[in-house]
Amino acid sequence: MGAFERRHALIFAAAPETEYGYIRAFLKEHPDALIACADGGLRHARALGLHPDFMISDCDSMPEVEGAEVVRLRPEKDDTDTQGCLREVFRRGCTEATLVCATGGRIDHMLANLSLLEEAYAMGGRLTVLDRQNQIVLHEGGCQKFKMPPEYAYFSLVPLDAVLTGVSIENAKYPLRDAVVTRAGMVTISNEAIADSFSVTIREGRSLVIFSRDWTRVL
Repeated sequence: MGAFERRHALIFAAAPETEYGYIRAFLKEHPDALIACADGGLRHARALGLHPDFMISDCDSMPEVEGAEVVRLRPEKDDTDTQGCLREVFRRGCTEATLVCATGGRIDHMLANLSLLEEAYAMGGRLTVLDRQNQIVLHEGGCQKFKMPPEYAYFSLVPLDAVLTGVSIENAKYPLRDAVVTRAGMVTISNEAIADSFSVTIREGRSLVIFSRDWTRVL
């Protein structure tokens, strides 16, 4: 495991991105983060003057490779480069990761990247997807308490299962108690915390928890 063990990995995907203020803010808070690149994510790391500790690539969108360690993949494969990168950093001992440059561009790639929140949980790790307006984590069921990041104005629950049962939200402008929330007609968008933290209970089902801010509040 070595340098990966119990490190927080910052993973660069290859989605279009030109505004890096949110990544600089993350690095200021996590100066010792392990830098991992999934193929074309190397462009974003280079734009920030970063040299990756680890890179995984099939060289289809980024013919060059760079890093203290490089794993090459075949272009013809079932998994995405980002999925492979996440699996590898967790397999080598990371317990937490933040994925950036993962939500712009193609919608199929964005949805695939969001699905990695569940995969990270299945591997025993924690993943956060971060972009300039949003911070996205997984609610895996049960009762979870969340600290409201001061840079965000809203939080939303977006069900991953068709139906969530026993949903309760406390310390929020729009509370819920033992409710049923469905993907069709969901009623859990753009809530606001009324304290430094709030809690969400889900008896059955999994959901994304999305912290967000409007354009006027973007870094």
